[in-house]
Amino acid sequence: MTDRDLTIALCELLAEELGWSWSLTEPYPAGAVGLFYGSIGDTPDRAVGVRVYGGSDPRVRAPTRSVQLLLRGRPGEPDGADALADAAFGVLHKTLRCRGILAGQRSYFGPLGADTNGREERADNYEIHLDNMEAYHV
Repeated sequence: MTDRDLTIALCELLAEELGWSWSLTEPYPAGAVGLFYGSIGDTPDRAVGVRVYGGSDPRVRAPTRSVQLLLRGRPGEPDGADALADAAFGVLHKTLRCRGILAGQRSYFGPLGADTNGREERADNYEIHLDNMEAYHV
């Protein structure tokens, strides 16, 4: 699985499980939680960026990828980013065995403070174990 494929799979999974909005090309409706490939846009207020940034060689038997979620809440909501992180944790920090993903585990997280619009942000980092066992069946 490529890093691009994993990023898209995670965005699709979060959209499916949590009802968040996901598109590579379409603008997000007001009030939605927008999922972004990589960096987040200025709108909507509630947003989650998904970025792959490291891991093991994809040719090994049980490859892993490091993934960071950048989460941003509504203006003036001190717990906005935390609420989004809790929802994402419920989906990603468990055995998944879907979309080419075997399991996910949150490794660390931290607050980033508010942006210039008063929207609290935080970063959550996960280790994702890829399910590429089909490549080893002979």
